[in-house]
Amino acid sequence: MIAVACLALAVGAVLLAQNIAPDITGPTGANDRENAGIRCKEVITASLRNMDQAKYRSQKITSLGNNRYQVTGTIDAPDASGVTVRGNYICVFNFNTKFVDMLSLEGDDIWKPLKK
Repeated sequence: MIAVACLALAVGAVLLAQNIAPDITGPTGANDRENAGIRCKEVITASLRNMDQAKYRSQKITSLGNNRYQVTGTIDAPDASGVTVRGNYICVFNFNTKFVDMLSLEGDDIWKPLKK
């Protein structure tokens, strides 16, 4: 009888914890849509000439299905001469492969040059 009561108490505690504890689906506790935005922002920031002075202006995240998300947005960042200009980006993050499937960066010289 005591064993049954302990088991019932343990099951109740687990159910309570599942309802109280946050759903952790990524390092920040964000859902896949938010995590796609975070991952793409990391890639975009690393691609900038001057990431410290960059300001993200807008971001839109769209599900493409099959665990893929497209992140589009604008960013203001200094170009090679230090003048702040606006850039645009498109990033497709794939949760199946955990990689960026596509990255498109547009803007007047705010991005690091490609290495040969």
